[in-house]
Amino acid sequence: MVLGDSLVCPAETAWPALLGKSEQMTVYNYGIPGNSIAYVEGRSEPMVRRYKAMHPQADYVVLLGGANDKNQSVPLGGIDAADENTFIGALRLLAAGLIDMYPKARILFLTNYNRRPKPNALGLHDIDYVDAMIRVAAEFAIPCFDNFRNSGISFHNPAQKAWMDRGLAAGKDPDWHFSPEAYEWLMPKYRALLESL
Repeated sequence: MVLGDSLVCPAETAWPALLGKSEQMTVYNYGIPGNSIAYVEGRSEPMVRRYKAMHPQADYVVLLGGANDKNQSVPLGGIDAADENTFIGALRLLAAGLIDMYPKARILFLTNYNRRPKPNALGLHDIDYVDAMIRVAAEFAIPCFDNFRNSGISFHNPAQKAWMDRGLAAGKDPDWHFSPEAYEWLMPKYRALLESL
């Protein structure tokens, strides 16, 4: 089970699908481009709400998010918050909800990657949302992999970006999303993470 944004899309060719084929697993991919964890007025239903409509059974649940919360200038909120309008609050509600819905599943949080260097309207960077996710995951004893620091792949490395950026790999302008080759490259890392849970 994967809940996320465009970084787990398209569902047919992103790393969860590759992993499912490799391991002969059924994969339910609930990735929606532009989707945030927290509620943002005028945007698509956020992950903090839509997880409730996911398939009721799962051995593994993977959450990848935060990029669109940063892009939409969602406030971080206080560490003790339970407010779907802030990133930390929504993530706390989502973590508790996933554990309640899937009490025996192996849950894994994946942070955003090192993608867009400019701060948002609140002066916050990708790393602020990454660190907030790590803190919330620790509160719930949920393993959290830091893609920003440890994925081994960065949109700011020109040598990597030439093949990993979907737009550049297709001979177009960069679009800050993964190419099929990048998903192939990432898949073994996530397979190892899930095997370690």
